[in-house]
Amino acid sequence: MDDQDRLPEASHAPEIPADSAAMTEPGATTEPDVPPVSGVGPVTAVAGVAGRSSRTRWAVAGLVSVLAIAGTVAAALILGAKPLPEAFRYLPENSVIVAEIRPDLPGDQRQHLGNFLAHFPGFADQSNLSAKIDETLDRLVSSVSSGSVDYATRIKPLIGGPIVVGAGADGLKDRAALMVATTDGSVTCGIVFGSATALEDHRGVALESVHGDMACARDGRFLLVGDPASVRAGIDAHLDNRGVDRNSRFTSARQRLDGDQVAIAYVDGAALATLAEGFAESLSPGADLGSAIAGKVPDWFVIGMRVVDDAVQVEVQAAPIKADALASSVPTDPPPSTSRFAEVLPATTYGFVEVHGVGANLQRALAVLKADPAQADAVTQIEQALAAVGGIQNVAAWIEDAGLAVVPAGDAVGGALLLRGSDAAAVEARITQIRNLLVLASTGTDITIRDTDHAGIKVTNVDLGDLSSLVPGLGGDAGPVVGARLSLSFAARDDLLVVAVGDGVIENVLDTTAASSLKATGAYAHVAQLVGSPNDVEVYVALDGLLGYLESSLPSVLSDGSWAELKPYLDHLAAFGEANVTTDAGGRSRLVITVK
Repeated sequence: MDDQDRLPEASHAPEIPADSAAMTEPGATTEPDVPPVSGVGPVTAVAGVAGRSSRTRWAVAGLVSVLAIAGTVAAALILGAKPLPEAFRYLPENSVIVAEIRPDLPGDQRQHLGNFLAHFPGFADQSNLSAKIDETLDRLVSSVSSGSVDYATRIKPLIGGPIVVGAGADGLKDRAALMVATTDGSVTCGIVFGSATALEDHRGVALESVHGDMACARDGRFLLVGDPASVRAGIDAHLDNRGVDRNSRFTSARQRLDGDQVAIAYVDGAALATLAEGFAESLSPGADLGSAIAGKVPDWFVIGMRVVDDAVQVEVQAAPIKADALASSVPTDPPPSTSRFAEVLPATTYGFVEVHGVGANLQRALAVLKADPAQADAVTQIEQALAAVGGIQNVAAWIEDAGLAVVPAGDAVGGALLLRGSDAAAVEARITQIRNLLVLASTGTDITIRDTDHAGIKVTNVDLGDLSSLVPGLGGDAGPVVGARLSLSFAARDDLLVVAVGDGVIENVLDTTAASSLKATGAYAHVAQLVGSPNDVEVYVALDGLLGYLESSLPSVLSDGSWAELKPYLDHLAAFGEANVTTDAGGRSRLVITVK
């Protein structure tokens, strides 16, 4: 404690050195050591007073510190919370669907949007960003309305702030909803809709009729549009302080989104599940379809969209769903994981999808089916099919992750199925089983199997021959595939099993090193950082590479004028990514599109 921070001391209290507290041993008294004074009796009473004064002083200091900390925490919570626009106060508290659009670009979104648009033609100069946006919207509105709507007079005044839309459970059944726009104060119902006629007065707010059975009302800066009942309910919610801003489920869900958002959508899953149960019961009375729905829908989910400097990000947050109780022998829910396939796929990969914990999840899915008596017949059929190949343990238990990838194959594209096993021995055992099954299946057919060596790794190449000979056995018409042939290759490298289709695909994957992998590219690394890792499911698409392939492969299709107009903008697209993760706190999904 600095000298200037000391509390005033009582005049009779002895002074305590500034560092006395730091020097006090644990458990020792904090009272000062007062020496006896000559000619004066014991000073016990004085020491006691001094001790009480000292303790009081430190107690007051401690109380002040606690209050300061509490105030700091409270301020952080208040200032860190996303402020709710006043427009929400017009949406009734029981709204089950809520949407929010922010043309005012809150917080950091204006700067981020400017940086994002600067990647595209015509937006490099950030000094006139607002004018550029207005110009773009003007052209868009004119094009959509065939010139019948003037953006400057009828649209721009309407987007002076947040626009919110809401509907209650009854509104969903009656197709009723309310839109509330935060205007610049100059717009009226007549200006927006071209014409408006007086309808009624509700609690001091005039309702006007627009477009048949639609109503419009202006209350200060706010313009309310919807069916008459919804507009009246909105006015009531605002005046009675019963808006959706009082709905704790909605406000809590909205807070789950990271950062400022340009658009938000919220759905009350519990209310929708109740509606779905009623609808299911009306379709099939007594079928108890409601119990199948109950517990399968999250209580709520919320979607937000925000812009970062070189990407658009969409985030979905959902309430947790109670997991089914399964037998102790069933594997536990596998934890999220980081991508293992990005480091084995070549940097030129067009895209891939990766799912973690596949084996455990397949076993859990079968256990869930077994627990449902209504699925008994289906379970029997599944188990009979699995028994023919060694059961669920042999088929799935060894699989950790599974993925599908699209990679270049010369001038064409090829594909790869990737399976990561629990260890190298498990993968080697399965690849031997697969080869033996193929040898058995090839008997009496024109299927050929041959092994080759690639950098010390055995590659099995399978030519399935004329596919038309296989189709009748599957109950199909062989006509469309007469003369078509299919070849595939598979190999194992450590704990990875690769099945590939396309010239040179499996060799390309096997030759990939850490330095030449997709994981080493800046485009993938940026997407992975934005969507989040570890995760349960991951998707990546190299938009620039894929668009380049389409442009070179389909020149006649892409030679029209519309492609030429879009190309200057499409050339700046870099990648798309998506990732899902589920924890005890709920589910989260993030989608991003990055630009360059």
